[in-house]
Amino acid sequence: MKKITLKNATQKGKRYTVIMEGFPNMKDHSHSFGSKGGKTFIDGRTEKEKGAFIARHRNDKGWNQIHSGIYYSRYLLWGPYSTLKQNIKSLERRLDAKIINNI
Repeated sequence: MKKITLKNATQKGKRYTVIMEGFPNMKDHSHSFGSKGGKTFIDGRTEKEKGAFIARHRNDKGWNQIHSGIYYSRYLLWGPYSTLKQNIKSLERRLDAKIINNI
């Protein structure tokens, strides 16, 4: 079973870390993402600011890769909903994985 654990980051300057376990053909590993002091859509930023984030990062390496921090910023911090809880549920469906929120 694919499982992702979301927790507060220990890496300096990062907000969260995801630990990926049980994904086919890969070892368990983690990705840290989000700026520790940054404000995002789940922190009250507007749809306009979300659009600016997407436009600014759309061409970043890893935008569509589950093995990059920008991917998790995109779907959890700047996702379709204004709450982390709803964005977690949305990403669970997208990845067909269980996400455990340990924040």
